[in-house]
Parts: sequence; C-alpha cells; structure tokens
Amino acid sequence: MPTNLNPLPNGDVASEYLRGEILQPVEEKRVKAAREFARLADGRWGARVEVDERGLYIKIQPGPGATVDAVLKLREMAKAVALGFTPEQALLLENDDYALAVVDLKEYTDKPNHLRRIKGRIIGEEGRARRTIENLAEVHMVVGDSYVAILGKLEDVEIAKRAVEMLIEGKKHSTVYRYIQNAKGR
Repeated sequence: MPTNLNPLPNGDVASEYLRGEILQPVEEKRVKAAREFARLADGRWGARVEVDERGLYIKIQPGPGATVDAVLKLREMAKAVALGFTPEQALLLENDDYALAVVDLKEYTDKPNHLRRIKGRIIGEEGRARRTIENLAEVHMVVGDSYVAILGKLEDVEIAKRAVEMLIEGKKHSTVYRYIQNAKGR
C-alpha cells in the first residue's frame, strides 16, 4: 500500500490532501449559488462546506468521518456550481450514475472570433440549439466564456459531449440532433 494513504476509522483510505481544506474558486456572479450550495451541503458527507466571499471560493473541510468518495463528490459538486449549474443540479452528482464533463473550447481554437462562432453554434439562435441538445440528451448544460459544461447521467453526458464536439467540427445541427436520437435509442 502506498505510504501517502492512511486508513480512516471506518476502513476507508484517505490521501494526505483530505486532511486539509479544498478550495474551489468561484466567480463573483456565482457567489449567491455558492452560498445556497454551502447551505445545502454543509455537514453532509462528513464535511464542512462554506463560502469565502472575499477570497471568492467554496471551502470544503473534510471531517474525521469523511470518506474519500464523499469528498471527491463534494469537490465535483462545488466545481459544478462554480461552472454555473444550480446547487440542485450540482447535488445530482451525489448519485454515482451522474457525471460532470467540461469541454474546453480553447482547445479547438486560439482565435477569439472563432471562439464566438463556436459558442454561437452550440447556443444557437435564442438558445435553441443548447436547449435541443439538453432535451434530446437529457442533460443540463452551461455555456461559459470558453467552455461547455455538461451534467447528467454518465451515458447521456457522453452523448451530449460528442454532440458538442460535432458542432465544433462544423456538422449540421440536424445531423447532430439525429446522432443524439440514434444514440439514445440504443
């Protein structure tokens, strides 16, 4: 067994970093959602969750009863809130069947005008493309300045992520929607 792992009283193994606090940066515009998330998550899963509004981060302090799995889930939930999901959507990650994926749009282009075009294709006119992907794939999506975040059941997230990648590649919206329908029909 690696030396940096220590058994907890309940038999789980915690790495050294679980002894300290985990800080998730959060934008000022997301502080209200972060506060609500902290209210809902604090004390659950054996950890303290609070928001430092001056430092702009969500702080997770694992307690003695916190398991590795619980702390990792809390970290992923805090990340979801920081990306723009509602606290209720972020809490879906408590379920092992749910996942969070982030597509970094900067990986596909380094030109600002191309980034705007890519985001425009993903969002669509009046948000229709994003809503259609969300509805067909049964996921939640947030389109940020340079990323697309997707939250839902693992299989659905993978389908929606591929759909976003297809739009980035320049595929027609109708082709992407057909792909989602076929993938969900399996």
